[in-house]
Formats: sequence, structure tokens, C-alpha cells
Amino acid sequence: MHRLVRLLLTTVLLTATTQVQARPQAASQPFDSAQITKKISPAVVLIKGTAGSGEILGTGFIISSDGKIATNLHVVESLKNGGVQLASGEKFDSFSVLAFDTRKDIAIIKIPGFDLPTMALGNSNNVQVGEPVLAVGSPLGLQGTVTTGVVSSLRDDPTGGGFKVLQTDAAVNPGNSGGPLVNRQAEVIGIVTFKIRGGENLNFAVPINYLRGLVDSPGAAMSLDELRVKLSSGGSDVFKSDSFPPRWKSLLSGTTKVLRRDGDRIYVETVMSEAKKNAGCFILSDLQKKGDIFSGTTRNSCVCEYTRYARTFTNRVTDETSIEITSITPTRIEGRLMVRRKGTKFDCEKGEFSEPRSEWENFAWIPE
Repeated sequence: MHRLVRLLLTTVLLTATTQVQARPQAASQPFDSAQITKKISPAVVLIKGTAGSGEILGTGFIISSDGKIATNLHVVESLKNGGVQLASGEKFDSFSVLAFDTRKDIAIIKIPGFDLPTMALGNSNNVQVGEPVLAVGSPLGLQGTVTTGVVSSLRDDPTGGGFKVLQTDAAVNPGNSGGPLVNRQAEVIGIVTFKIRGGENLNFAVPINYLRGLVDSPGAAMSLDELRVKLSSGGSDVFKSDSFPPRWKSLLSGTTKVLRRDGDRIYVETVMSEAKKNAGCFILSDLQKKGDIFSGTTRNSCVCEYTRYARTFTNRVTDETSIEITSITPTRIEGRLMVRRKGTKFDCEKGEFSEPRSEWENFAWIPE
């Protein structure tokens, strides 16, 4: 499975469920997480499919009784095939895409449903910092998982996307993407989108009011194949787009990546600190296009120090691993890297690790 996190859901039929709640949040209303969960869980779905990197899992929530579902674009954009499983266990083996917003990473998909449970949309303009919230999703495929927290902040998108996001400490994990963040009235106020690694409970959701624009202007239904073509500018090379940035930020490590395309190859250089560059350290990836993905190796070379007989010695260590890029759009790159298990030890003097690389770790990069 798979990555600064990419990835989505007509007006007449949604009038009842998408009315803007103009009233201020009722701060005096108690936050009953059990009752909220009971009310909203039937409308939260598991989205599952396959991409070049393997199985993809995500979350969505039903916004109309005829089967319109909101989720993240990055959940569905790289799928070759996909389906939806309702909270009741009922499964739909396919879905279409009605609308999406690449910048905000949201989409509306559609299953052939009838009389389905739905979620009410709140007004994210009324959200207050400190108010309690609840998230429902499918972390690691565990459908119906509930976590609670508060709105930690209302801020500009930390990835530089040019829009507002809701920051929350409600715990989320891979598989939560596309799930609802709800208030004490059991109304959706945000779509869980990404978390920042390296920090505790730095989780973000796209305000629900951005989804309303998509609901009010749906396009013609498209298949997953048609979605991928549209995302790549009508079938043209995504790298030739004027909007394709050369510098990317890893949501997993926080490092900056510089990309260069040469025919069917992609070269990726990780930007190092001045101290590491002066020591001759580098991380370079060389990938070649193979079908729908790019695959190759990442070479990591740096120096380490060890002490022996009261003297300090320096040793240069070079390591290689497998890397795959499975999805590329102007706003998000996703893939996976072969890593070592946690707890692996390193012997600087021998330049050896105690364990070989044996596990795939998903990553996501976003424009810097």
C-alpha cells in the first residue's frame, strides 16, 4: 500500500443534505461520541482497489441517498480498478468519478445506490478552535474505527496549496484518508486528508465548504481510466505541464526532493544540509518507466564515525534499496521504498546493518 500525503464526490438531490447550517456552533450542546458514532457510522464507507503499487485502502462518506460519496482524490486517482464497501457490509465492485479538485485533494465518486444512509454537511466557516471533533475511517483497512480530539488550529495549508485547512489532534492513520471529521451536531466539517510525520497528532482536514463547490458543479461521470487521462492533461506527458514543479517535499521524512525527467527515466536527488554535502553525502534515485510505474534504485552514501583504542575513525558507507513511483500528478507523487525493520542496528566500523531491507514503506511527496 501507499504517499506531503495524494486523494474525492447533483445539486437538486442534495438540497436536503447540503444546506449550510448558518447558526453558530452550539457550544453548550454536549459532545456525546457514542451517539454521534451511532448516527454517522452507517454512512461511512471503505474504498478499496488496486494500483501499480498494490492494494489501496481509503475512506469516504455518503452525501446523497443515490450513492454520491465524498473522499480524497489521492485515494482514487491511481486506481486501475476499485470498489466500495458500505458499513452494512454491502459491496459495490465499481464506481464512477463525478468531480474532483486536484489542489484541495477532494473528489466525488458515485455508486449505483438507492435509499442509502447519508451524512449531513455542516458549515466549516463556523468551526471554532478547541471544539471537540470525531473522525471515522478505515486505518489499515479496519473499517469503522473511531477517534476523537479537538480542532487544534485553523490555518493556511502547510504544503503551500493556497487554501485553508483544519488541524486536529484526532488520531488518523493510512486508510483514514477521505473520511469525515464531524462536530458535536454529527455534521461533517472536514475531509481528513493528511498527517505530518515526525510530529505528534499533526493531522489535517480540508474544510467541508470546499466540497460544496464540487457538489454544485458536477461534471459528466468518468471511469477510473478516464480520470487518469484527465489528470495527466488529456493524455499528455505530465512532466511537460507548466505547472509541474521541480522541487517536492516528502510527507514521510520532511526532506526536499529535486526531480528531473529524461525520456523514460526519472532522477531524484534528496537535498542535503551543507554539512552533509561538505562531507560528500548524497541520496540519488534512478528510476525507469515499466508499464504504469517507474521503478529503480536509491543510492545513499554518507560518512559515520566510530571510536576504537581511544581514537575516532571515519568510515564511508554506501547503501542501495529498491524504489517505485506509482502515481504522478502535478500536485502529488506517490510510491514506495524498501526499508529495514524497526530496531535494525548499524555497525559503523564494519559499515553493515544487522538486518537486510525487507519491508515496503509507502511515501507521498507534494510540491514544495
